[in-house]
Amino acid sequence: MEKTYSKIMMLSVAFMISMATFAETKINGVYYNLDGNKRQAQVTYNESAPSASYSYSGAVTIPQVVTFEGKEYAVTSIGEEAFFENRGLTSITIPNSIKSIGDKAFYGCSALTSVAIPNSVTSIGEGAFSGCDALTTINIPGSVENIGMGAFSSCNALSQIIVDKDNTVYDSRNGCNAIVLIANNMLIAGCKGTIIPNTVTGIGACAFYGCQSLTNISIPNSVRTIGNNAFALCYGLSSINIPESVITIGRGAFMLCSSLSSVTINGANTSIMSYAFDGCNSVASVKILSQNPPAIDNMTFAVYRDLHVPASVVKAYQVADYWKKFRIVGDKK
Repeated sequence: MEKTYSKIMMLSVAFMISMATFAETKINGVYYNLDGNKRQAQVTYNESAPSASYSYSGAVTIPQVVTFEGKEYAVTSIGEEAFFENRGLTSITIPNSIKSIGDKAFYGCSALTSVAIPNSVTSIGEGAFSGCDALTTINIPGSVENIGMGAFSSCNALSQIIVDKDNTVYDSRNGCNAIVLIANNMLIAGCKGTIIPNTVTGIGACAFYGCQSLTNISIPNSVRTIGNNAFALCYGLSSINIPESVITIGRGAFMLCSSLSSVTINGANTSIMSYAFDGCNSVASVKILSQNPPAIDNMTFAVYRDLHVPASVVKAYQVADYWKKFRIVGDKK
């Protein structure tokens, strides 16, 4: 009898918890998930629409509080993919009650021209604003403690990124138009207006991913690592000079940079990961200054044309795995 009673109580509690959450509730044109226990609301997408892109368009204002069935709910978050590929969305007003912006929340909102992130937001998810082609400026408030990978990737009009001076986790030192993680001096997000400071020691994964309007970038001699897909799909990038400080070029780092015609690698101890230059079909020549052939994975380059190396070590490259696929040219000093 006691076991039966306990089982009934457990089922009752589970039922009450499930009843406390209302999925996809539309209030004044905006869709929410409502948490009856916490009295909180999360902005979501319209699950019944044939495509998420039909959910919102024009100017959307998110309120601080919504009322449903006579009860008030504080709007505290913008959920994952809430505005995913809403190409008709032109502006968004985010209230000071919002604490988090979920993964891909505004992904592909190509008509969104500006966004004001309030000082209540502590977290911006992966790919949150990726593909927002009309955004020109991003301001990161002092409250933000976590920014996901590729949060502002493929934003082709983006030319200015500013982190508030009161932020203790990230900065935009020296007016660099980028987001730098203070703890390890890693640049995690850049744009076509970025000037990489010489205090940056790494370029993070997907930092410039899909920045098609990036035509040139100078990597300072302080940088030791270039992360996976850091400059992938930067179609406008025509040349790249990797300083001698760099010890790792990550997987797919410059993948599909279709305008890239010349690559210079200065480091003696650089490791180049697979697919780093895959799809860079315009590369006419690669120049390596190292006396020893750098470590390299297969499928790193899409084409094997001229490889310029010091004249004294031509034979070393001619017999080295992978490098021997190139036409080796010995350069005199």
